[in-house]
Amino acid sequence: MTEADHPTLFMLPFLAATGHQWAGVASRLTGSARCVTIDLPGFGDSHAQKGFSVAEMAEAVAAVVREHAPRRWALAGHSMGGKVSCAVARMAEDGAPGLGGLERVVLVAGSPPCPEPMDEGGRADMLGWFGGDAEARRATARRYVAGNAAAPLDAEVLEQAAGDVARMDRDAWVAWLDRGSREDWAERIGVLRTPALILAGSEDAALGPDAQARHMAPHFADHRLEVLAGAGHLLPLERPAEVARLIAEHIGVR
Repeated sequence: MTEADHPTLFMLPFLAATGHQWAGVASRLTGSARCVTIDLPGFGDSHAQKGFSVAEMAEAVAAVVREHAPRRWALAGHSMGGKVSCAVARMAEDGAPGLGGLERVVLVAGSPPCPEPMDEGGRADMLGWFGGDAEARRATARRYVAGNAAAPLDAEVLEQAAGDVARMDRDAWVAWLDRGSREDWAERIGVLRTPALILAGSEDAALGPDAQARHMAPHFADHRLEVLAGAGHLLPLERPAEVARLIAEHIGVR
């Protein structure tokens, strides 16, 4: 397979994260797939971009896909990025211009098309996060990232992720928690025909194996659910080698 034949893999991050979260996965796919990370509106390099609804985020992703104009492509969406990926996949399957060639979808601890199953007390608490000065935001970001992993992350990985989270537009954070995560896309998404790999960490209390089996898997006629034992919610940061291997198998590269 020549480089021109390699599929393009568009990678979407978890809430408040950036494309940096995929670095450990993307580096292991070098030579097999062209990896394109996308910062969603309000986060990372797109922190000044507005449009925080699921539909607006999906359109932002579609614009990047159209810009690259891949012949063959796949989507990998983590957490919040999972719900957005489902919306983009529906656009592609419905024949939206410039989105032909979608071959595979990967949902990593994905937020499902239905309203995300979230403890309301926890939601209310999170809505109050990230006030104060830069130092306070960085400390909150560090706790947020570390608290979503089942085991301590590498210090450099933790600091990179925390720094990315801390520089977000707080309006985007609030919009997802208060509105985006509550949007009900279940009927609009329906059942997608694009083959899906669904990944879940066994220690992910909110979007782990049960949530993926109940809320995500039914939206894909052809799906495979893989549970990473001992992992939490941040699979690309916790288990990059394993995630890369599973993605490579799913999109047909080695």
